[in-house]
Amino acid sequence: MLAIAKREILSFFTTPMGYIILAVFFTLNGLFFWVFSNDFNLIGSGFADLNLYYELMPWLFLFLIPAIGMKSLAEEIKLGTIGLLMAKPISLWELILGKLFGLLFLILSSLLLSFVYVLAILQLKLDQDVFDWGAFNGSFLGSLFLAGVFCSITLWCSSLAKNQVVAFLLSILFCLLHFYGWGELALYFSDNRIYGFFNSIGIQSHYNQMSKGVFASSDITYFLGQMFMFNYLSVFQLKKIKQ
Repeated sequence: MLAIAKREILSFFTTPMGYIILAVFFTLNGLFFWVFSNDFNLIGSGFADLNLYYELMPWLFLFLIPAIGMKSLAEEIKLGTIGLLMAKPISLWELILGKLFGLLFLILSSLLLSFVYVLAILQLKLDQDVFDWGAFNGSFLGSLFLAGVFCSITLWCSSLAKNQVVAFLLSILFCLLHFYGWGELALYFSDNRIYGFFNSIGIQSHYNQMSKGVFASSDITYFLGQMFMFNYLSVFQLKKIKQ
């Protein structure tokens, strides 16, 4: 499994596309958070925290993760190398988890930029301002869980298509619907129980809770359950291909 993860990481950095994707991600991060006049700009907000940065993160992940993971299985299926991987003495679960951990390592590398922003805020803030470490820790952990679910969705979409572009578009669609769609659907119901049910299915409500520094076991269980479900769908699809 670790060999698969290492292979996934190396394959990303053996082409210029990998560096281009990360460069675009870091550039957009900096522009939206420090330069552009928008709702996510730190200077304009007047608050010494990273709450706006982590509000922006789902939108950036929505394109970054499908761009990184679109070829994970689609390219293997197209080139026929998926058969070679299946012939190795590893289970399909180990194959999928290896791909997942490889993607998560790349995303974690991009999230480390937030610690640079923390140092900048600590230097810029006024003495009477207090940095909210609880919200930061919750947001960072929530972003990791969000990345895990988005990576799992992307792997599943990549297992459904031989074309990387199709896998990319499918991943964006499913990630978008699963993050925002359920909450928007819930707004159509006036009954609080029905509203709460549909809202709890979506990722957004759980991510927002963790971003406030609230570590509820129900939210952690939700994220782990979502990752398991989409990874199971990927394994199921690979079983169909293997047959």
